Amino acid sequence: MYRVPYLLFQRYLRHNVGMQSAALAFYLLFSLFPFLIFISALLGLLDLNVTAILMALGELLPREIVDIVRAYLLHVGENPSLRLMLFGLFFSIWFPMRATNALMVSVRTAYHLGPPQRALVHRFKTLLYTVLLILTIALTLALMTVGERILSYAVGNFRLPRFAAELWVRMRFPAAAVVGYFALFFLYALSQDGFTAWKNVWPGTLSALAAWMALSWLYSFYVENFAHYSMLYGSIGTVIVLMIWLYMTANVLILGAELNGVLSSVRREE
Repeated sequence: MYRVPYLLFQRYLRHNVGMQSAALAFYLLFSLFPFLIFISALLGLLDLNVTAILMALGELLPREIVDIVRAYLLHVGENPSLRLMLFGLFFSIWFPMRATNALMVSVRTAYHLGPPQRALVHRFKTLLYTVLLILTIALTLALMTVGERILSYAVGNFRLPRFAAELWVRMRFPAAAVVGYFALFFLYALSQDGFTAWKNVWPGTLSALAAWMALSWLYSFYVENFAHYSMLYGSIGTVIVLMIWLYMTANVLILGAELNGVLSSVRREE
């Protein structure tokens, strides 16, 4: 019963997960702002409502992080620009590629795979995954913001049952969680050289997603009620909150792959 947590802790120390998480958090930080520029410019060009997104984030993330997202979304959304969106798109691919590659290296370490056998193929998979991830996130945000308008129009003009529209409003955030699950699942799978069994990927994926949501909520509750970073550190307190959250996120993503590695090794020994 206690063997899996013990082996996971051993791997955390042996594979330097803390150091890998710090590097991944650094890349995530540089990925965040260009991506926010791209998303906010896209929302501005499409004239979409971002209130639902900000309200959903407010239930999960610390207020300081939501304030950063709100500032970017509102500023760029009020000043839509195709050039700004293309600028954000370019750097939204470059920096997330670095973050994706760092995470893939950590996943390969968790599976004891070593360096990629075909470096060119690995880079192509990194690029492909990054582009598909950006498109998936953009499409998910569009469905979350546009969906309610379309459903209201369909209820009034095409006699769509109102309960169906209300069901979608309630289920769109669980649907976003499902999208996040498959995004992480495919990242764990693509990090490996060949085909891997489904049972060697899904436990860590589900655990990482659940742990990330729980830790984000708990950290948000802690920041809002106990840790007054802004009072202690002033304006830099927001940056501290953001970096701690990114570091926790990186730890959870890497530990999900480590959990898969532990379970695979235990199954081989049985």
